[in-house]
Amino acid sequence: MSDKYIVVIGGLNMDIAGISGPLYKERDSNIGKVYMTPGGVGRNIAHNLRNLEAPVDLISVYGDDNFGDLLKESCQELGIGLNQSSQIPGKASSVYLYVTDGEGDMVTGVNAMEIIEEITPEFLEDRLDHINGAQVVVIDANISRDAIEYLAKHVTAPIFAEPVSTVKSQNFLQVLDKIDTIKPNEHETEVLTGVRVWNEETAQEAADILIAKGVKNVFISMGVHGVFAADKDGGRLVPILPTDMVSANGAGDSTMATLVWARYHHGDSLSKEEVAMLAQAAASITLESASSVSDQLSIRNVVHKAQDYYD
Repeated sequence: MSDKYIVVIGGLNMDIAGISGPLYKERDSNIGKVYMTPGGVGRNIAHNLRNLEAPVDLISVYGDDNFGDLLKESCQELGIGLNQSSQIPGKASSVYLYVTDGEGDMVTGVNAMEIIEEITPEFLEDRLDHINGAQVVVIDANISRDAIEYLAKHVTAPIFAEPVSTVKSQNFLQVLDKIDTIKPNEHETEVLTGVRVWNEETAQEAADILIAKGVKNVFISMGVHGVFAADKDGGRLVPILPTDMVSANGAGDSTMATLVWARYHHGDSLSKEEVAMLAQAAASITLESASSVSDQLSIRNVVHKAQDYYD
């Protein structure tokens, strides 16, 4: 591990994906493809960061089952540090199963993630010195509210918050003043601010509320409309890139990884608009892959795709 590194705290799952063919029919057997790949929000962000050539440690838990062994081997092959993670005896590893329709949008998902409850404040306290040595700390809201509030109170490195879902985003409600950067979608933003986001004006209104609560940087994912990037000096909607979408799963994780990579490599030298453009390019690359992490994601491809479109 480099003297400079990133820490990601969150989920480590085995993902089982059912990708339907173009003629998806609800409540029926659909022709398509099934993939089993290592995943989890935290792990996917870490994987994307490795693709972007950033050193990263993942702090998570996994079981002593076959899936756990596969997850461990995958992280080791990618160069994701697992020294601060723990294999829990007698526990099943997390599994996330999802199905997409003929257009690549997820129609249902089931998660079995009980093991993540092992990430407690006590678990994190033993690793606090290492966490605080990071350039950036990413927190995935799959971990408990108690764990998040412990981290918010004790972490001195910049915290990047990944809300994950409308329900889990509530885990950040009491600690927004400790958050450097947050990346909610429009639904998670409504939970955090009470503002229904549907255009640039409402996105600015919601971002202003988050910034007033202490968040320094806000990137609201607005689907086909793009990403609204804001800080105390104002905000701007950055449009999406033209994309031949295969699967929407994982796009948000590549977006977060790119926000973190930009901070790690460039500090505050890039404008929020430039960072959002790079993040949109990364999301576009991911959307064109059936996997939640695209093997086409690289610094070169992200920069070139952003330059080709936004210039």
